[in-house]
Amino acid sequence: MSDHGANPYAQPPETPHQRLPPYPEPRPYTPGPYNPWVDQDEPPRHRGTNGFAIASLVFGLVGGIPLAFIFGIIALGQIAERKQDGRALAIGGLIGAGVWTTGLVIAAALGSFSEPDRDDSGQITEEGTVSTFDIEIGDCLNGLLETEDESSVASLPAVPCSQPHEGEVYARFDLAEGDYPGLDAIVVEADRRCAEALMTYSPTAYSDPTISLFYLYPQEPGWPRDREVVCIAYDLDGALTGTIAEQPAT
Repeated sequence: MSDHGANPYAQPPETPHQRLPPYPEPRPYTPGPYNPWVDQDEPPRHRGTNGFAIASLVFGLVGGIPLAFIFGIIALGQIAERKQDGRALAIGGLIGAGVWTTGLVIAAALGSFSEPDRDDSGQITEEGTVSTFDIEIGDCLNGLLETEDESSVASLPAVPCSQPHEGEVYARFDLAEGDYPGLDAIVVEADRRCAEALMTYSPTAYSDPTISLFYLYPQEPGWPRDREVVCIAYDLDGALTGTIAEQPAT
């Protein structure tokens, strides 16, 4: 028997489908306050070339050494702070001042080492600066008193003996070959041999209480290439005039 209550044409139950969630509604948009500078790049502002940099370069080229240094240093500080142009100019001014300074130092050094003029006999006829390696017997020298506290002497002012001077070279001798003898041994030998040489060169100067012994001696770094001792008679008052070799013996 069939169930008369059933519908012979009824469809099978529909397979349930997954329901998609409803599409979210858009959120309401609330605009913020308007900022005219947002997302707008500020155009670059040209701050120009630093004036001190230009001035430094000019003075560096013409030899204005102090101003070139001063303006160059000021310019570098301002350029870094203000983001200005001109760094190369300031550096150029400093370099120029440095070149001028180096040139002046070299010129002064060359001028200070101008050799004295000598006649055919080797006597100095015009003052100059003589290297301690080129000193000759009979040379009259100045600047001895200023060198007493110095550990080494490279040169000394030399003048004709007719002009006032502090000392006169009267002997030279080499120390014995071998190892460096040490300062104490050198002083002992220099005192003895320089005193003997002065007695021969000028007995009057040897007995003069105002005349003292001064000598140049070799140092260990130059040994054994330099073993020479140079004996100089000098006046404590720096008031010698004429050569002591011309003084008569007593």
